[in-house]
Amino acid sequence: MSQDDTAPEKERMQRVWGRRGAYWDKHADALADMADRFNQPMLELAGIGPGQRVLDLASGAGEPALSIARTVGPSGEVYATDIVPEMLAGARRRAADAGLEAIRFEIADMEALPFPDGRFDRVTCRFGLMFCPNPVAALSEARRVLAPGGRVAFMVWGPRHESTLFDVLASAAAVVFGEDEDIDYTTPFRFAEPGSLAAAMTQAGLAGAEEQALQFAPRVPADMPFWEAQVEMGIGHRLARATEAERAALDAALRAGFGQYIKDDFYHLSVHARLGLAAAPAG
Repeated sequence: MSQDDTAPEKERMQRVWGRRGAYWDKHADALADMADRFNQPMLELAGIGPGQRVLDLASGAGEPALSIARTVGPSGEVYATDIVPEMLAGARRRAADAGLEAIRFEIADMEALPFPDGRFDRVTCRFGLMFCPNPVAALSEARRVLAPGGRVAFMVWGPRHESTLFDVLASAAAVVFGEDEDIDYTTPFRFAEPGSLAAAMTQAGLAGAEEQALQFAPRVPADMPFWEAQVEMGIGHRLARATEAERAALDAALRAGFGQYIKDDFYHLSVHARLGLAAAPAG
């Protein structure tokens, strides 16, 4: 698949994610603890440590790039990248607020990275690969910019029905809005099938590809509308032009959907992510 073939899809993706940027920045700080539950296993399994040169792809509002910058310390170097400037604006703000100096920012297409061969010790990407029109091309670029023996860690979502928040949100949005360019019901789960991410890594020329499941079973008090931040981050740009009737219908559908998971005054939820690990050939 050539760059010309994927250009329309890439332009659509940039347009949609550009509308989401302000919402992600708005909620990034409040959701930092939740993000860390994904970040820390990823950083540990990738073997990220002090002094390393790390490239983070699709950094969005800053994670895991900011956590990586804290880990590599002042002797290391992190590039936070995203193809959507509006998304990366939140990462820039948060890095400045935290006083992080080992981090740089670059608007970059992960299918055509603006870095020389062998530039980095590690490449990471959390929940971004699914949105590439050509994910194998993105993985091939990750391999190219890695030093020999360098490692990659890519995190994706598992099956939709095993992540309660996204399943209920997508079902409710489909009922209220139907098919809509601003709402993506399927792409986030592109690598939900176990083994599919590792297979794409192998196809891209990475060595020793493997996958691990990362699953949680969080409990949330039943009087807490915990989904509100994710609704804004996921479809806030669509809600901005929704009618009052549509907003009311969405709220009712969400409360009914999540209500199925209440037991003993708590929402009993599930989360399923998958982490793919591999390395650049040693030489």
